[in-house]
Amino acid sequence: MPRGVKLDLAKEPSLKEQIITIPAPKKLPAPKMFAPLRKKAGAAKIIGAAEMAGIVDELDGEPLGKKLARFAAADAPVLVAACFDEDPMTSAGQAVFRENPAQVLAGLNLAALACGAVSKKIAAASREEIRRAQKACTAVEFLTAGDRYPAAALLRRKFSGKGKAACLVGAQACLALAAAASRGLAQSETVVTVAGDGAARWVNCRVRIGTPLRDVLAAGNPLPETAAVVVGSSVNGRSVTDLSEPVTTATRCILAMKRLPRRAALPCVGCGRCERACPRGIIPWMILQQLESGSPDPFRLFNVERCIRCGACSVVCPSEIDLAAAVGRAIKIKEGRGDP
Repeated sequence: MPRGVKLDLAKEPSLKEQIITIPAPKKLPAPKMFAPLRKKAGAAKIIGAAEMAGIVDELDGEPLGKKLARFAAADAPVLVAACFDEDPMTSAGQAVFRENPAQVLAGLNLAALACGAVSKKIAAASREEIRRAQKACTAVEFLTAGDRYPAAALLRRKFSGKGKAACLVGAQACLALAAAASRGLAQSETVVTVAGDGAARWVNCRVRIGTPLRDVLAAGNPLPETAAVVVGSSVNGRSVTDLSEPVTTATRCILAMKRLPRRAALPCVGCGRCERACPRGIIPWMILQQLESGSPDPFRLFNVERCIRCGACSVVCPSEIDLAAAVGRAIKIKEGRGDP
C-alpha cells in the first residue's frame, strides 16, 4: 500500500502562460551585487557565495549556505533538485524549471560540488516535464516526484529504504545559486503561484522579495466573492487578513478562496487511512486515542517526534479530525512542554 495522499492536481491553468513579472515597489532597495565566482571555485567559495547572496531554500526556509555545509557533513549524500510542487494548486517550482532548466542544472552542479555529493538528480513533476528538459539538461539523472503528498518526504523515504540519504534543494535555490556564482547577484526575487477558486486568472509571478501580498494577488484578478486568502499551501497553509504582509522566499503560493473548509467534530471510525498516509511511520489514530483517554502515556506516543507537519493525516481523515494538531499536542506532552 503506497504511503501519502493522492491529491487532485490543478496546476495546468497556472502553467498555460509564462511567468510574468510584478513591478517592484519603489520603496524596496536595489538588489545587492558582488564579485562573481571564478571558474573551478572550490566548495568553500561556493558556500560563501550562497551566504553572500543571502539565498534561502524555498523548500524549508533554510539558508542555502548553511544547508550545503550540513549536507557536506553527511555521509556520501545524493543531492536532488526538487523541481516540483507538492501543493495541488501550486506550480512555481515546476514553472521555474520549465523556463530555466539549464540554469537550474548549473546551480545543482555547484551545490553538488559544494557538499561533495556522490550523485545528483533532478526530481521533476512528471515524465512530460522530463522530456521537456532533457535537451537542456544532459549528464544528470531524472526521476519523477510522483503524484502523492507529501512528495518530498516520500522521496527521502524512498532513498532511505535503499540505504542512501537524499538531500533536497529547491529549484529556485539552484537558480539563485547559479546567478550568484556567474553574475554576482544576491537573491532578491522569487516566483509565486496565484491561484484558487476565487482567482479569475491562475498565473506564476516573478516577484521582488518584500512586495506586499496584495500586489501579487492582484495579478490573479480576484473575484468579488473571494472570502479568504491563503498563503503557503491549500493543504496546510494559513489564512491571512493583512495583505500588506511581504512576500518572502518561502512564499510558494497565494490562494484566493471563496470559502475555507470547516472541520467537523465527528468521531474516529478506525479506518487507518491516517496511518497509511503518514510518510514518517506515525499512527495518528492511536495517538488520538491516547490523548482522548485523559491521561496519555508519553511512552505510548510512538514516533511523534518524527512528524514533519505535512498534514497528510488530516487531509485523508473521513471524519475531518485535525489529526495533525493532535500529533502536535502529543509532541509537546512527550517533550514535557504540554498538559495531558
